Amino acid sequence: MDIKGIKEFVAKYSLEERSFKGFWDYFNMYQKEHKDDFEKDFNGFNSKEIELFIDTVSLRITNWPEEGYNHIVISVRVHYKGKYMCYYTIVFALNGEVEDDHLSLL
Repeated sequence: MDIKGIKEFVAKYSLEERSFKGFWDYFNMYQKEHKDDFEKDFNGFNSKEIELFIDTVSLRITNWPEEGYNHIVISVRVHYKGKYMCYYTIVFALNGEVEDDHLSLL
């Protein structure tokens, strides 16, 4: 396994920072477009009480064994008021471009 290569890829394309930014973009959209659900899930929301952690970084090999569709997938663990509330997953192509993302509430 070339873990060092994956770490270099993450650093080269600033994937940690971009994952956190992607979370905030997605989260703010969720807050605006789903106000009732947001208020239920994040009652009395205060952005200063959000903590973000990189939970996992993984190489996803798809279309096995041809390996023709591969990605780096980063999961961000989200704590709110000290409680694990959700995770945000962002999928990057091997050229560093974002392919997909989603937020999963617990």
